[in-house]
Amino acid sequence: MSYIDTDKLIDSRNRALWEDLNTTYEITLVESTDIEYRCYSEMNKSIIYVPLNNYCPDSFTHELLHIYLRKKEIFIGANFQLTIASSKILNNIFSSGLLEHIGNCLDHIKMLPKYLELGFAREKFLLDYYTPKCTDIEIKAIEKGYKNGKAYNIQAIDFYIGKYIGMRADPNIQYNYEEQYKKLQKIDKALFNAVEKFINSWENYAIEVSNNSYRDITSNFYNNLKPWITNKVFV
Repeated sequence: MSYIDTDKLIDSRNRALWEDLNTTYEITLVESTDIEYRCYSEMNKSIIYVPLNNYCPDSFTHELLHIYLRKKEIFIGANFQLTIASSKILNNIFSSGLLEHIGNCLDHIKMLPKYLELGFAREKFLLDYYTPKCTDIEIKAIEKGYKNGKAYNIQAIDFYIGKYIGMRADPNIQYNYEEQYKKLQKIDKALFNAVEKFINSWENYAIEVSNNSYRDITSNFYNNLKPWITNKVFV
């Protein structure tokens, strides 16, 4: 294992967070050939993968904040997966890639305010910060493949949900997605409303002070999807 210079990752902005997390978690830093910082956690152990020769306190803090949510006992991504798995139909619609994407986006929605509060650069929050999370071409692809007669296309629905949630979690405030939202709503108003309520509830959930279980948010989403899937044919 290569030596990683923590002095190049930890400074006055994130030191308190680092020290606080280390009281609960055994955090190991591992050098990686990937271009992205990554984090893997299990129980009270976490590994942060640091890209070779790319010391970036901003990206490192991003991964610390994933661990921070674990310390707050916020496991909404895992709970969301279990909720979807309880329905055979929804489990077929939500691919493993979409579930991972949603879990990441939900974390990011709650991580970003803390990240900015610590003084880190918004544009370094995501590697694809300058990439629009939904384009007109992608909307047209959804429109074209979403429905054939009475049959709804599972891959198009998967793409639809991923695009909506990706836009809601985008930290780049220069992108205005109002037109994309309108077009998605036109494609499927009931699904749009269900996903919108889900994300709105999560945005309003106060991880620092709320006594309400985040599990209620995923449960409500599941209940809102029940009437949507009723009497539909999915292919």
